[in-house]
Amino acid sequence: VSRFEFKVAMVAFVGVLLLGILKGVLLAAVASILMLLRKGSQPRVAFLGRIPHSRRYSDLSRHPDNEVVPGLLIFRVESSVMYFNAEHIRQAVLSQARTASALRFVIGDLSSSPYVDVSGARMLSKLKDELAARGAVLRLAEARADVRDLLRAEGLETKVGRIDRFSTVADVVDACERGGGEA
Repeated sequence: VSRFEFKVAMVAFVGVLLLGILKGVLLAAVASILMLLRKGSQPRVAFLGRIPHSRRYSDLSRHPDNEVVPGLLIFRVESSVMYFNAEHIRQAVLSQARTASALRFVIGDLSSSPYVDVSGARMLSKLKDELAARGAVLRLAEARADVRDLLRAEGLETKVGRIDRFSTVADVVDACERGGGEA
């Protein structure tokens, strides 16, 4: 069912056989922590499309029938945005932005990012500047309360537009389609 848990179980099994119970379990615990850190450092960045006949958005790779909105790139980071994964996220978004044609807006859906640290906020600011150099505007949507507070404290709201609890991804997409990008 879970490759990750299977790997941890195998490390524990082999560790117990070779090193004894205590050392084998300790080895499995250390391996588990290292694997979690590795997984956390390269979170999934989903690129979203509109679910047909709705105002909702979901992962294009899982649902190829979703509609791509022309001129827009919508992404969702499926983890917290922190110092050890910020560069991976930035590279994933820039890589996708390079392949998009006539890109005008990039929308970051932060609904599945329960925490953003200062490095993550600074990465978003840098991403905004890099996208602007390509002629695209970064907008953020559906950030949680603590995330909004940190992004505002870092001055990101003045750079990317209003970050509030009222604007959904669909609202920001509608505003971008109208041309302004402000929901």
